Amino acid sequence: MKSKVVSSVVKSVCGPDTQPSVQRKERSIYNNPGIGELKTTEDKGSVAYKFHSLISYIPLPKSYLSRITLIIFIVGYLPILVFVYHLLASHPNDPASKLQIFGISLSFTLLGLAVTAYPLKLLLSSLLVVSRALDQYINDKKIPALSTLQVDELERLMLDIQFKILDLQGHIRSLEKRSTTDYLTGIHNRYSAERRLREDIARAQRSGKEISLIILDIDEFKLINDRYGHHVGDICLKHVVEIIQGGIRKGDWLGRWGGDEFILLLFDSDEKTSRKIVERIGDAVKEEPALTPKGKISMSLSVGICQYNGKDQAEELFKKADCALLLAKRLGKSQIVYYSNNFPIPVMHT
Repeated sequence: MKSKVVSSVVKSVCGPDTQPSVQRKERSIYNNPGIGELKTTEDKGSVAYKFHSLISYIPLPKSYLSRITLIIFIVGYLPILVFVYHLLASHPNDPASKLQIFGISLSFTLLGLAVTAYPLKLLLSSLLVVSRALDQYINDKKIPALSTLQVDELERLMLDIQFKILDLQGHIRSLEKRSTTDYLTGIHNRYSAERRLREDIARAQRSGKEISLIILDIDEFKLINDRYGHHVGDICLKHVVEIIQGGIRKGDWLGRWGGDEFILLLFDSDEKTSRKIVERIGDAVKEEPALTPKGKISMSLSVGICQYNGKDQAEELFKKADCALLLAKRLGKSQIVYYSNNFPIPVMHT
């Protein structure tokens, strides 16, 4: 008789219409369509802007240092060469002597240009350091260590960039934590739990380790909210999370799937170990009532467990554990159901 009841319940709760939502697209700020084109804040009518625009039109040389060196040559040394050539042309002397004088002038001009370009290169090398640091931060998420001496304008720029990156990194970490953490309990939220589930399945496939996916539901939690209020319900949720976290091992993780439903993954855990852990947690939840302003509130858990078979994807594994949980809830309070051999099997645990 009992087997017929279980079979009918299984057919009703684990049919083809039961489709747990596990899929979620990965999001990235770099692919955000809401981010428009960046516009310069520099005044386009300023002399500096026009000068930079003029430099950008110079096809060769391409490097910024070479372009500045070319400008120095044109502005500083070319007039001197022209003047020397004019003096030589206006005084009829021996052509060989004039050529020699012009060659010496050109040699000293090039030497002076080289002497000027080298320290200029050293000064501008800090810009290259800043550029590389920004590139490493954007592509590799590597925090730079720029100079903070504030000796000149360039080092003040480096200081500003260093502090801005550190400030930005702090905001990014805060946003990442908020996006992956349940605001009430501090454990993984649904998005983070889905991602961790996929990662651990891939890790189990590579290592050959066993994993157990467990879904836990607080029995009749809605009655607690309706009778005592949501603030008391929040206290009860935190209490259950503390008990569960105290009963799992290092390397296992817990996530809030939604409402009063939690997802627990036990890594490198066989069916026997998973059962012991779940029974210990269930007993602790029943024996340790939550202390609330409305008094002590006792609770119990319904649990669905599925052992990873080495083949299922995250959606299939979750569907099997969810099927076991639905049967556990149909059978009554404080029930544990294993999904094994394509069929949920109740465990006598009260």
